[in-house]
Amino acid sequence: MKANAILFLAVFAISLTLFSCKNDNEKIVGKWQHILIVGYSFQGSDTLDMTKYPPTFNTFREDNTLLVTNGKEEVNVRYFVRDKKLFSFILGAPDTSIMEIKKLTKDELILQVSINDGTQRKENLHYKRVD
Repeated sequence: MKANAILFLAVFAISLTLFSCKNDNEKIVGKWQHILIVGYSFQGSDTLDMTKYPPTFNTFREDNTLLVTNGKEEVNVRYFVRDKKLFSFILGAPDTSIMEIKKLTKDELILQVSINDGTQRKENLHYKRVD
């Protein structure tokens, strides 16, 4: 159950939109595979190896659309990068997801999401480029 909740959260978070400088927008374009979740809270830390599950991919396109696929479903969202943060949203939906870009290289992407459930938990979502 926890793994399903974390997987859903990861897919939702990945669906986030990006507004950023042109360099980050150019670097993030491509197909990324979700490989690891590292969680941090006052209770300690934990990891979840996402390669043990059906692969989840985030495909960032130049037109600021993002396709999130996990083998069972596909979600299309809009994104932008601004000030080292990835913003994502679905047109017409009331919420925007915001994640901090902790690392972005040609082969590695780490996004950090804060969980707003009273635990002050943060999760780093690790991706590797696959295109």
